[in-house]
Amino acid sequence: MITSHTLNARRKQSGITLIEVSIGLIIAAIVAAAAFIAFQNNARRTEVQDNIKQITEIISESKQKVGSTSGYTGLTNLVAGQLAILKNVDAAGVALNSYDANIDLSGLNDNEARLVWSGVEGDQCTDIMLAVANGISGVAVAPTATQPDAATTTLNGEFTLAQTTLICGDGNAPADLVMFFGRR
Repeated sequence: MITSHTLNARRKQSGITLIEVSIGLIIAAIVAAAAFIAFQNNARRTEVQDNIKQITEIISESKQKVGSTSGYTGLTNLVAGQLAILKNVDAAGVALNSYDANIDLSGLNDNEARLVWSGVEGDQCTDIMLAVANGISGVAVAPTATQPDAATTTLNGEFTLAQTTLICGDGNAPADLVMFFGRR
């Protein structure tokens, strides 16, 4: 026989129902996903900013240490390493960027140098190009299978989004940024 005392005892029992557990797990999953996305975006921004800083420093140091004095003729990775323009240049003249791809710094003539920044991740290429545009006089776009007519172009430090698409491609494959800069 069920009495009111038995009903009250059942109501006083506490516990968590399956629905409450499910709702808690769903909320925890949403919070974890949001935190993961925020972490990825922050890591991407940090990597882009590091590359922009490195490229800007290399161009600035090159202009200061080489361009304003003797000119860029004879500038190589080895010379840039000796002048502390490039960091961690090995005996063969190889220097790597944060993408573990080659950096190539070379003088084309007394008045112009070229910096090749290889392996730039597709989704970061446009951000980097727009940020370093003021420090460079032009960029070379290497022909590829998808862009067979691409060629060297001088943009005098001003890039539109359409031009960065030409430079960076569709963003699905790593790009090699070939940047030119002058003495001043």
